[in-house]
Amino acid sequence: MSYDDEKHSTQKDASPRPVGQVSWPVIRTQKELSNTAEMHRSGGRVYALQGKKIGEILNSLGVIDDKTLLAVEQHHQTKKINGKPIGQLLINMGIIEAEVLTRALCIQSGVPMVDVLFINIPYDILDRIPNEKAHEKKVVPVGVYNKALYLAVADPATFSEQHHFAFITKLNIKPVFSPLHEIETFLNTKWTGANSDFWAG
Repeated sequence: MSYDDEKHSTQKDASPRPVGQVSWPVIRTQKELSNTAEMHRSGGRVYALQGKKIGEILNSLGVIDDKTLLAVEQHHQTKKINGKPIGQLLINMGIIEAEVLTRALCIQSGVPMVDVLFINIPYDILDRIPNEKAHEKKVVPVGVYNKALYLAVADPATFSEQHHFAFITKLNIKPVFSPLHEIETFLNTKWTGANSDFWAG
């Protein structure tokens, strides 16, 4: 079977679920964020699947089925894919979206995922970063725990502005994940002025 035949066969057999239909372990309250911060402080695991292989994480969450996982793993082992990891291979084959892989990588590495459009963020937390700077860098401050600012960004793995925001806020920076479209929606519609204790939901 050629690569193209195998690719089409895998896609035909696979029934991946869209990102919005997967029960991602997303933080939606300050209490949940506080609990996660305490796990960070104590060195505990944020997710039960933390540290597992990407394929196993996606399979456990029902993003890909057993047959798809097996086919892709076999393809990955028997073909020279220029060193690409399985997650990238799944994207290239059209089986998952890039956001799905980002979320799976967050689970693998223990990076919290936060719903910035649902969680209540007190104004004094938002005020830690100037509005124009948040718009420029596409970030949302979501909470402060254990002398660390939890900062929602679209790609925690490549985020390189920790020192910049640490200087601005005088706090340690803990990047958390939120999709770019949710961050932009928040910045454009939810950010409120000092006359409100919370963002307007």
